[in-house]
Amino acid sequence: MIKGILQFLKSRTFFIHLAIYAVVLGLLLWLILMWLSSYTNHGETITVPDFNGVKAADLDKVIEGKNLHYAIIDSVWDAKAVKGAVIRQEPEANAAVKEGRTIYLYITSTQPPAVQMPKLIDRSLRQAITMIHAYGFKLDNNIKYVPDQCANCVLEQLVKGKRIQPGENVPKGTTISLVVGQGLGNEEVGVPCLLGLTRKEAIAKLAEASLNIGAIAFDNPKDTAMARVYRQSPSCSKSSSAKLGGSVDLFLTKDNNKIPATVDSTGAIKKNEPNFDEE
Repeated sequence: MIKGILQFLKSRTFFIHLAIYAVVLGLLLWLILMWLSSYTNHGETITVPDFNGVKAADLDKVIEGKNLHYAIIDSVWDAKAVKGAVIRQEPEANAAVKEGRTIYLYITSTQPPAVQMPKLIDRSLRQAITMIHAYGFKLDNNIKYVPDQCANCVLEQLVKGKRIQPGENVPKGTTISLVVGQGLGNEEVGVPCLLGLTRKEAIAKLAEASLNIGAIAFDNPKDTAMARVYRQSPSCSKSSSAKLGGSVDLFLTKDNNKIPATVDSTGAIKKNEPNFDEE
């Protein structure tokens, strides 16, 4: 038996069969490797396009002709960004990926989220302003003051002139108007020093002091966002005061040389010195 097997292993027939098996096995391995290479696109990659800023309606154009897919997986509210446009993507732009890859996109929401309106009535003006900003709302610059025994108390909260009740859903970023008690007498408040502040900063500081913004004048109408207060009326001397709910006029400039010495070259107030500029 063993002798017969040994003779067969030495025979020409065995070597012919062995050669045939080797060829068949090699062919099968080659076919499998070719299939795997074709299935996985081995060594072939595509550069991920930049979707940043592209609106949802134009996404198909970005991947046109490319063997790629996209999926919008989340929307984020950003008041400053273009609505309905991509703000983030995974993988990032210019990354090398295999064909057929799905690119995950985050876009800005076209509508702001709704926020429940807090109760501002019966709160102090300072508390109400803090809550308005904390809830993501905006404060109407012109606060209305009416005679009431509770000075500086919020009497009404409104959206576009209509009363809004606590608990109602209001879009984030909505401007809230306030009606505030002025007291029953001629109550006055000190005028804050606004020198060196931007228009936005000055308005916020006036609201905290229970005052409104009056006339605004720019010495140069260009780039008004960077302009700072160099004069105000009434001034902010130690004796300056205004009626509760009164207004303060602002004069703004981009020329730091016009801003009094109480403000340094960067526009920051060094110290709270009074402004004795003539009105």
